[in-house]
Amino acid sequence: LVLCNSAVSVEQWYQQFLMWTTVPKERVTKFTAGTKERLHPEACVLVSTYNMISFPGRRSKEALEVMADVEAREWGLLLMDEVHVVPANTFLTCTIKTKSRCKLGLTATLVREDDKIGDLNFLIGPKLYEANWLDLQAKGFIATVSCAEVWCPMTAEFFA
Repeated sequence: LVLCNSAVSVEQWYQQFLMWTTVPKERVTKFTAGTKERLHPEACVLVSTYNMISFPGRRSKEALEVMADVEAREWGLLLMDEVHVVPANTFLTCTIKTKSRCKLGLTATLVREDDKIGDLNFLIGPKLYEANWLDLQAKGFIATVSCAEVWCPMTAEFFA
């Protein structure tokens, strides 16, 4: 089970699973506001958003069926993309509604403006690995960063 912030991220994860794994396409499923595919009855990969899993309101018949299946299964792995959003009350529901043997959180920015970043330790466990972005840049894994400060005059209306 892979949880993301947006439908765009869901599509990216979905395409990457198809590209880089040997999981048959019929076992890789998306669950978003626009796509409510039924889960394969056996083992499968489901890519969805935090909002789809934690949504407390009324759902369509299709969404109710998918959610019943999601909640009934014990997932081998719950992979949480942009895990720094998980401690928010809405997203916290995702760790409660789903059962998994293992949780893995990914983020490039393990920072929050509130005091809830420490909650990740008991929600999914401690940080296992941290890469220095300068090392990643030097080895060609990420693009070279270029920062520039640009000053421009602003009209009085901007400051009003």
